Amino acid sequence: MIRSMTAFGQGGSPYETGTWSVELKCVNSKFLDWQVRLPASLNALEERIKKYAAARLSRGRVSLFITLNGTAVARQKLSLNLPLLAQYKKIAAQMKAEMGDDFEKPGLSTLLGIRDLVISDEDAPDTEAMWQSLIPALDQALDEACAMRSAEGEYLAQDLNQRLDVLAGLLEEMEEITPQIIAGYQNRLRERIARLLDQDAPEMEQRLAQEVALTADKCDISEELVRARSHLAQFRTFLSSAEPVGRKLDFLVQELNREANTMGSKSPDTRAINLVVSLKAEMERIREQVQNIE
Repeated sequence: MIRSMTAFGQGGSPYETGTWSVELKCVNSKFLDWQVRLPASLNALEERIKKYAAARLSRGRVSLFITLNGTAVARQKLSLNLPLLAQYKKIAAQMKAEMGDDFEKPGLSTLLGIRDLVISDEDAPDTEAMWQSLIPALDQALDEACAMRSAEGEYLAQDLNQRLDVLAGLLEEMEEITPQIIAGYQNRLRERIARLLDQDAPEMEQRLAQEVALTADKCDISEELVRARSHLAQFRTFLSSAEPVGRKLDFLVQELNREANTMGSKSPDTRAINLVVSLKAEMERIREQVQNIE
């Protein structure tokens, strides 16, 4: 069954002392476009996250927002800057030599206050552990979004099948009136020529027969009707497909419009023109719906 491109999903999963929060929104687009907002710690995983989501979302403008909430504490390492400490010890020895008993050894608080004497290094995050803890939140958001897409797709399929029935009925009407249109046009042509020329001229009868044949050929829309019905049949088949078919359906709508335009140009009759107008109006409604199909 077809799927819509409109979707929303949320998910969450624990990570150490924090919680991942994932929010996914998707709207119409000709291609798969991304807007991704992540914590800085996840930057290295951005392409991996996109690839993971793209396995289930083949088309649409996807907005993906991931946050880490809670009290996750950065893991830090403290180390002593030994080269700097050696320089301070050298200076302290010189000061003691100069000051003698007046020299007072610095306390711990003084030493800790010396800039850059104690170095703080934050551990690089374990990206694989982050990824494994993020997957459940991503899956939950994707499950919700895909369920919404499928539900909306089922509604779209029902609506489009009803509109295809309308098109099929209009094509049937077009086929029924075509012989009447041709016959009426031929009769009018005979009458006009009969009024202008000698009805008994044998060469006139031959010329008239040729003109009538040409007119019938020009007004014949049987090929357009066959192709249009073929497009309708393909359309219905695609609506039952489990694969993304939005682009194929959009192409079929264009082809149906092409056949309708040709039928309109071939039909010198008000009834046929009105039917073509109705065909094109219904096709426009179908085209609008197709824009939302994955």
